[in-house]
Amino acid sequence: MTPLMRTTGPAAGRSIRRVLGRIGVGITAVVAVVTTLVSAATVWLVLTRPLAVADAFGKKQVAEVVQALAGLMVSLLRGLVSYL
Repeated sequence: MTPLMRTTGPAAGRSIRRVLGRIGVGITAVVAVVTTLVSAATVWLVLTRPLAVADAFGKKQVAEVVQALAGLMVSLLRGLVSYL
């Protein structure tokens, strides 16, 4: 038995694991949602403005694509907030 478990007891160790497990699941869910939104926005950008995306990558100016993605994400969030 570890010194920490002697002072706090086995029930406290289980509750800490449970809380950390919930936090881990929450962080994983947030990362999954953000990743899905960014990938969907990238596909949308490639489908709606293929020449601009190809030109930006061809000139190695990825900042333009990132800026367009950020604008798309902001408009998506505005639409979602106005819907709610």
